[in-house]
Amino acid sequence: MGTCADQLRSASDETHAQTVLSTTKRVLYLRTTTQIDELMQYASVAIQQRWDFLGPATDPSMPPNTNLFEQIDNALQWTANHNIGEHIRHAHFALELTEDQAEVVCARNLRYYFVDRETAHAVVPFAMPDAGEVYVIELVWEDGKWAYFDAKAVDKLPGFDTIAEAIDNASTAFPDHDGGNDDGDDDYWGQYSEDEADDDANDRNPEPTSDYAAKPEPVVNPSQLISDSIRHALAAAASAAKAVGMSEPEFLELAANSFK
Repeated sequence: MGTCADQLRSASDETHAQTVLSTTKRVLYLRTTTQIDELMQYASVAIQQRWDFLGPATDPSMPPNTNLFEQIDNALQWTANHNIGEHIRHAHFALELTEDQAEVVCARNLRYYFVDRETAHAVVPFAMPDAGEVYVIELVWEDGKWAYFDAKAVDKLPGFDTIAEAIDNASTAFPDHDGGNDDGDDDYWGQYSEDEADDDANDRNPEPTSDYAAKPEPVVNPSQLISDSIRHALAAAASAAKAVGMSEPEFLELAANSFK
């Protein structure tokens, strides 16, 4: 079957870019509309498992005012940042992006990096809400396709040893730590200086690592597993509520009353 890099090289960078951008737009749309079942079809195994363990559940220990959307966001991201989920929902991402959205979610801003020789990631910015901060969707190459892995905020070059515009550049550079392949002027990544990247690299361990390489195993809550069907029902209900214009407080009150 070949290495991860060999699999990726079987298609052109243009083909990968089209696939990555298509998957990213689909992920943003499904998160906007809270279509979790459909989103799981585009999610990595790690995110599928995270959702199973941490997705919204009816748990007697939870206070009645627990924010459903915060639970959803936490289950779909490795770093707790409710602002990202709120931005996605309020930006109303559709499968066809607006002109402004398309200026950000584009091949020009796409980057790749390798966590190790068998794990490739693609990073796509989708918003820049504050000066110096960028929201990105991150995909992982898994089972011969690009799958949703994370949504996060970065305020400088992410903690990657190598990040490049082309897959060959990323795979060839790993693990030599040659400083990447950033042209720096025409996209979001260009706002960061090489000094910042060098300082960040010096702070890391010499072995290539990822922000996600050593995630603790989640604690399985039996009540969450038993209420699997209820979680999916709540996710579907949230999507329906948004579609009919119900406000978030109204939906949370209705959801809480439904389980009294």
